[in-house]
Amino acid sequence: MKKKALGLSMAAILAMTALAGCSGSGAQEENAQSKDGNVTIKFWQTMNPEETKTLEKIVKEFEAANKNIKIEMQPVPFTDAQNKFKTAAQGGDAPDVIRAEIAWTPEFAALGFLLPIDDKISAADKADYMKAPMNYNIYEGKTYGIPQVTDAPALLYNKRMLQEAGVATAPKTMDEFYDAAKKLTQPDKGQYGYYVSADSYFLQPFLWAFGGGTVTDSKEIQITKPESVQGLEFLLKLKNDKLSQANFDFPNQYNNQMTDFKEGKVGMIINGPWATADILSGKEFKSNPDNFGIAPIPAGPKGQGSPVGGHNLVIYKGTKHADEAYKFIEFLNKKENQVLLAKENKLLPTRQSAYDDAALKDDKILQGFKAQLDKATNRPVIPEGGQLFTAFTPALEAAVKGEKTPVEALKSVETAWKTLLKK
Repeated sequence: MKKKALGLSMAAILAMTALAGCSGSGAQEENAQSKDGNVTIKFWQTMNPEETKTLEKIVKEFEAANKNIKIEMQPVPFTDAQNKFKTAAQGGDAPDVIRAEIAWTPEFAALGFLLPIDDKISAADKADYMKAPMNYNIYEGKTYGIPQVTDAPALLYNKRMLQEAGVATAPKTMDEFYDAAKKLTQPDKGQYGYYVSADSYFLQPFLWAFGGGTVTDSKEIQITKPESVQGLEFLLKLKNDKLSQANFDFPNQYNNQMTDFKEGKVGMIINGPWATADILSGKEFKSNPDNFGIAPIPAGPKGQGSPVGGHNLVIYKGTKHADEAYKFIEFLNKKENQVLLAKENKLLPTRQSAYDDAALKDDKILQGFKAQLDKATNRPVIPEGGQLFTAFTPALEAAVKGEKTPVEALKSVETAWKTLLKK
């Protein structure tokens, strides 16, 4: 979501892009192909240790089926990968393939660091990939990658708590959501309805529910629309009406939210599939995983949505082995391997066919998040997409603290975004 910016300006990087295809190219070619004709593909990946174990199985299977291609896989910390790749590409010595967060893809493409793959991806694959995650690979009419995994925060709820509060089913509208939060809140038990997060990533569903937005693909700023203000006002109403947590420890809010949900102190939160393993380890769910409920974030009077995230597999424009690199990412992303990552690591596939596979059809968690993905919303596919939250979250924190009105908070975001987008 929010990453540190590289010290070099965008203009400086663009000015050096022409050098990226030639600087160090001789060394790269020598390293990539040995005298016996075998090809080495350098691959930077950002998966966690458990996910990496599954990935290693897939890579070994690929090498066994393609004796002339060796994969030199290097784990790179997620927080470092974006700027590390830009620095390497600027110097003409980037890896052939990188696992790129969705916001990095249009940025890398705009800088001229990625290889378009329109002549490589098949019509069948295009049709099988879900629309929302695939959209993040298309920039200015060209395709620059394929979506490996996707995600979208959903409404997560404690079934026991809802039933005891007299709420029969997960709320489907924002009005029902407010009513459920009110019924769940029991101060004498130290229990409340919804954890209000001051992380702006989790504000977006409320903006869309009331007809507002952030930034469009054409860089139209929508954050100060009256409908966006209404979305923020609804979130703050939950806090002001004391249906949320009493204390707002902003630096630790994510961990506190998870702890309260796992311990049965809060009935509903918004979070993504990455949180499920941790949730299921909590006392409310460890012995009874069926108590864990997942539903689409409720619809508002003018919309419904959740921000689509995820990671893409992209190819460096300076690679000497484009065909082999594409063959590799195509193999990584075939249905069987997406199913394997889903089964072993609860990562959401990007292929529709994976959800129809017998191994996943009865997986309540994956299918629950799939229901959210069907109602999710793309973030803007622009080079600056990854930087939008830098000013957004501090402004939301100020609104939650009562230091700024909703209008004042969102106007400060608009001002920052006008500078970022050169408006």
